[in-house]
Amino acid sequence: MFNPVRTRVEDILNAPSQYAIPVYQRDYKWGKEEALDLIDDLRSYQPPADENLFLGNIILEPAKDKRTYVVDGQQRLTTILLLLVACRMRAKELHHEDLAQTILQKVSFIDSTTAESKGCRLIASDSVREVFEFISKGSWDGKFPPMVGKKPVKRQANRLKPIYDYFHSVVSNLDKDGLSKFLFSIYNSIVIRIDIESEIDALSVFERTNARGMELEISDLLKNYLFAKKVEGIEALWGQIVENSGGTILRMLKYFFVSKKGYVLKPQLYNKLKGYAAEVGPETLTQELVDFSQFYQTTKNPNETVVKAYFEERKFEELYAYQPRYQRVVFALQALREFSVTQFCPPAYAAIECLTRSAGKSKTADAKALIRLFEAFEKYHFINNAICERVGNEVEQLYAEYCVKFAESSDFAKTVDNLINQLLGKLASEDEFVANFRDLSYSNDDVPLLCYIFDRFNNHGLDPSQYLLIYKPDPKMLRRNHNIEHWLPQKPEPALKVKKETLEVIDNVGNLLAISYKTNSRLGNASPAKKVERLKGNLSKEIQNTEYVKDFLAKYSADAHSWDDSRIQKRAKEMAEEAYRKVWKIA
Repeated sequence: MFNPVRTRVEDILNAPSQYAIPVYQRDYKWGKEEALDLIDDLRSYQPPADENLFLGNIILEPAKDKRTYVVDGQQRLTTILLLLVACRMRAKELHHEDLAQTILQKVSFIDSTTAESKGCRLIASDSVREVFEFISKGSWDGKFPPMVGKKPVKRQANRLKPIYDYFHSVVSNLDKDGLSKFLFSIYNSIVIRIDIESEIDALSVFERTNARGMELEISDLLKNYLFAKKVEGIEALWGQIVENSGGTILRMLKYFFVSKKGYVLKPQLYNKLKGYAAEVGPETLTQELVDFSQFYQTTKNPNETVVKAYFEERKFEELYAYQPRYQRVVFALQALREFSVTQFCPPAYAAIECLTRSAGKSKTADAKALIRLFEAFEKYHFINNAICERVGNEVEQLYAEYCVKFAESSDFAKTVDNLINQLLGKLASEDEFVANFRDLSYSNDDVPLLCYIFDRFNNHGLDPSQYLLIYKPDPKMLRRNHNIEHWLPQKPEPALKVKKETLEVIDNVGNLLAISYKTNSRLGNASPAKKVERLKGNLSKEIQNTEYVKDFLAKYSADAHSWDDSRIQKRAKEMAEEAYRKVWKIA
């Protein structure tokens, strides 16, 4: 028998037993997007006027061997503890040692005789366990370790560090009073605690609560509301909406509302959607959700066929009838997906609706303005998010504001220009961009982004019909198409004497080129001087369409015999400056 109980987060953290993640649970998967939602929720809580903030359910299996198993809620609980680690670090920065120690007691069990940690309150998922335990200690200095003991933990650190860094950036602006109020919001938030009586019950509940792998509270409430209103064909329509959401129904519903009415916090979303339904009617709301979900699905899986069909179905003749035009939209959408950026969806959709209302879909100038907007989204988010690693929600308020402006606009092109000018005002400085770009480095995970970068360098200023596609979203096609070449090879020939300082930066972007798979395999581990000889000789035809490689040879061939760390770093800086001033310049 299940017994749901409203429980404060602080009471969960004060429990005498240690929490643990069962072996059948999936890995810790939350990322920046979920972290942003949690912070938005906490910021929206204004005690004592507001009721306690509800953060969801937590399903627990009774304590065994001094452990309580988290059947459902590990993502939320792990993230709250990670946020408290950031708060403890901020308390230490403020020299508020008493508060830091109090927070530590929420994160770890503390030995009453030594004040040292006896272990984290949560035995986290295998995917982050060692690093999570490491950073939960009171002695942690804020640096993520590459090794814990003799175990490499870089992948674990890479999973936790972006979320921790975001949390630390949020609390770093808080003074002592502000930090105390923020902690009050965390501790007094409410979860619904459900205790399960047996392991069999635990497995059954886990399967039911995770079968669809998405947050259900708001979407289920909205679905039930629309079903109760007996919207014609609602079962099939709702199925289409859910399918188009691609497993991110909550995010899609929020973006839909923002595109129509402007900014909303997640705790307000259901009531706002219901209010909008009362304004336009449940049938209209349902059809608008279907329409938005089709756009949302297009942005998540962009290719020429899908994007052309989207504009053709909506009779945007000035786009779908001209391949170079819809190709430019495709390229921008593919890039934004590569950056894992979705915040642009509401203003992009609001812009499309504005075009439709103003008959702009048959005007060449307005079609070009829409393309310019998509490309501005790409360039802005490349600079601020992909390179400078700022959080994506820094423009959410601006985007929400312009959704309203597009809804009220009678001059589409002017509204686009105004939004682009606002983005320019929020753009990271050249110094910040250059400093981050110069640190780009080769790894298997970063090959797609590096190919994207060289693609844009190579094709800058060209019509899409002239492009040589170096970047392709399909990983299999990407690998078959172009490889990232180390100009000074990772494993130089024995006769080539390379300084230790040079080997330390051999993976830096200043030592990289994108070259066709076939050419790359032929160059092998040759020295830079031998590569110059071959690329200007018997392999010259293979790079005749790769303008950036030819430019590279013209500029750096003379340095081939003395290619070292200083030249690698010099080229990285020059690439960064060209990227900011020219290739990704927002016009």
